[in-house]
Amino acid sequence: MIVFRIDVTPHTGLRSLRRCAYIASLLKKSHGALLGCRGDKKAAKFLAEAGAPFAMIKDPGAMDVSAAEAIVFDLPCVSDPDRALLDKAKKAGIRTVQIVHEGGEPAPVDILVGPCCGPAQPAIPATCHLAGAGFALLHHKFRHFHKARRKYRKKIRGIYIDLGDQLPYRDLRHIVDTLHRLRYQMRIAPGLSLKKADKRGLMRIYPGIHFCGRSESPARAYFEADLALIPPGEEALEAAAVGTPALYMPCEKGQEAPAEAWAARGTGVKIPSLADFSVQAVRDALAPLDRETREKMGAAGRDLVDGLGVQRFFKVLKENGIIE
Repeated sequence: MIVFRIDVTPHTGLRSLRRCAYIASLLKKSHGALLGCRGDKKAAKFLAEAGAPFAMIKDPGAMDVSAAEAIVFDLPCVSDPDRALLDKAKKAGIRTVQIVHEGGEPAPVDILVGPCCGPAQPAIPATCHLAGAGFALLHHKFRHFHKARRKYRKKIRGIYIDLGDQLPYRDLRHIVDTLHRLRYQMRIAPGLSLKKADKRGLMRIYPGIHFCGRSESPARAYFEADLALIPPGEEALEAAAVGTPALYMPCEKGQEAPAEAWAARGTGVKIPSLADFSVQAVRDALAPLDRETREKMGAAGRDLVDGLGVQRFFKVLKENGIIE
């Protein structure tokens, strides 16, 4: 059995749950899988609807992992109780894997997966380090849309907004209002904390905006948009995989440098942070994005992320004797 340690946080939203539920679905027939998540009603509802085998836990360190062949940690940071679980696994000879989030700290595991990390990152405490965008663990629908032919409109019309729970309602409304004034159509991935009443209010005030449901993959939403407004994290890998130019928005302290680094890859541009997010600032940031420029950005994104990260990940797991 493969055990996955996941949690819902404002930084990850459903991303970790969606990713691990997908990987678990590929493994549960041959090896069995279990997703261990701290008590959260929204997480339990999502996992139940996804048909994923899961358990709500209070103390990760007290989890019974005696039947586990490996434990995969997919957390923004490894807490002390999770370190206790890691130590328990090592003493029992259970292999450990960590999926490192943007800005997260590596733990002393056997296999480290860092799709947002550079290959030359120093002092990685792992025997096997899988770094770079080639190991982006994306749903197979991203691979489908990676191959699909797409057209880039002469004028930008639709923007997909995927900022998770990093912004409260008032700030999200400010962003929507600004883009509405510029006459852009919007499709929004709602954070877990956004209330239904707030959704209805936004749709009433700004006709034409749409909210995405909690699907197994946001690949189609990214693919159908002209631009994706996202933080400079794992969302950048998703937009790149389907060839959608990104608007990298620093949502919190410390994200300015990652936003500039992603823009330097030629897959999008850095957009003003919330404090400077205005009609004129956004108009200026988007002015250079003509069709030819967006085509080049889309091509650069597809060259960077091919959507085969899960296959490469499984290959390494087989090489290390974790799965057959």
